Amino acid sequence: MNTVSYRLDARERRQLETDGYVLRERAFAPDEVARIVEECESLVSDVARQRRGKRATIGSYVFEQDPHATLMVKWEGETDVIHGLEPFAHLSPPLAAVALDPRFMEPMIDFVGDPEPMLFTEKLNLKRPGYGGIDPLHQDFPYWSNTADASRIGTAMVFLDDSDMENGTLEVVPGSHQQGQWRTRSDRDPFGNLEIDPALETTAATRPLEVPAGSVVYFGAFLVHRSAPNRSRRERRALLYSYQPAGSPDMRDLLRAAFRRREAKRDQSKH
Repeated sequence: MNTVSYRLDARERRQLETDGYVLRERAFAPDEVARIVEECESLVSDVARQRRGKRATIGSYVFEQDPHATLMVKWEGETDVIHGLEPFAHLSPPLAAVALDPRFMEPMIDFVGDPEPMLFTEKLNLKRPGYGGIDPLHQDFPYWSNTADASRIGTAMVFLDDSDMENGTLEVVPGSHQQGQWRTRSDRDPFGNLEIDPALETTAATRPLEVPAGSVVYFGAFLVHRSAPNRSRRERRALLYSYQPAGSPDMRDLLRAAFRRREAKRDQSKH
């Protein structure tokens, strides 16, 4: 019987309250990371081969919506290099199984406030050498405002490569969660306007998380964060699992509903 507990300890709970995040270095061993990377790259290759070419610039990103696969693909501009996938666990049973690892699930009990947190969404973020673009300053909360309670969604992000400022590691703003939702921009499209107002960037003192592969950072929906472009010759890949209280609609449910509304609107316009 496994008696190891991965719940937050007293020191980590204090750090969460003060800084808004908890970092555990080398939570996953190199051989585990290698297996996860292999599954991620296999999925990315499959998605890239099936690209449909229907892209749209929304906010700071270039997206492709795939209603058939219930998937959002984020491209590096007009290249054929994938920047991100969401949600994807339904397309990869091995990666869906990773989401249930107690090293993710047990800490999320403390974040979500539910003894049996369930997966809300999952993202694969890729910053390829020479391509990896910027992820602007933002909080997750505004993007999830149509959920049952976005404030109770927590994220576990595992770094799949050694990450530093050169290859675009995650940068967080310690204590930013204590201010609730920050002011967002108003000069972009509706999606772009979910980013933090650029006027606030001077007050956002970021802390880069320069960590070895296999490290995991846990944070809530109000932590302000960003990442810079990958200026190195190394990969910077990260896998993010977000959890919520049991019984709430997940991202696939929300996307399917959005796709249905779009199709209904399109049908109405034909008549």
